[in-house]
Amino acid sequence: MKYYLHQGLIIQIEYLKSSSTLAAAEQLTDNWPWEADQYRNRIALYERDGWFRKLDEAVDRNDKAATVEAVRKSFMMMTESMGVMKNAILTNDTVGILSRGRLLAEDAARIVLLLNRRYVTTTSWLWKIVFDLRTKPKDFKELVEKMSGFVPTTREEIVASSERLYKEMSELVTQAGVKIECDDLWI
Repeated sequence: MKYYLHQGLIIQIEYLKSSSTLAAAEQLTDNWPWEADQYRNRIALYERDGWFRKLDEAVDRNDKAATVEAVRKSFMMMTESMGVMKNAILTNDTVGILSRGRLLAEDAARIVLLLNRRYVTTTSWLWKIVFDLRTKPKDFKELVEKMSGFVPTTREEIVASSERLYKEMSELVTQAGVKIECDDLWI
């Protein structure tokens, strides 16, 4: 990967292996909401051997893939974030609470995007896109705004909003048919 600066603009050039790009375009992972756009929207400057047709075929397979595992993994990550929040509460770590509130909001956004099968076209539109989606917890926008510090809030409101959003996300994931807990564990 090479980076250049030209008249104040960053120019990024990646030299990617074609087969790796096609394989990645086909995968539906927990990062799909952030990655999907790069395989679907493009300005072609050059094409060889019908490569974009192959990319479109990989994207078509991706569009048919199930989101269950990506949602499950994303909720596991949110559970980890909630555990870190609880540790910050126990140790009276205000910075930890504030930063974890924002991360929990982003964890929830990832899950909402996956449940709605929607990806982010530009990160600056993340919250506009997520707040406008149909499948999301009640009062999602208000909870996220408090957790992220987008509106005046207190440490206690961040904690309460985080706990409520975590509970509602758990219910939403369960309603979507995603099983979080395993019946059998391999040890």
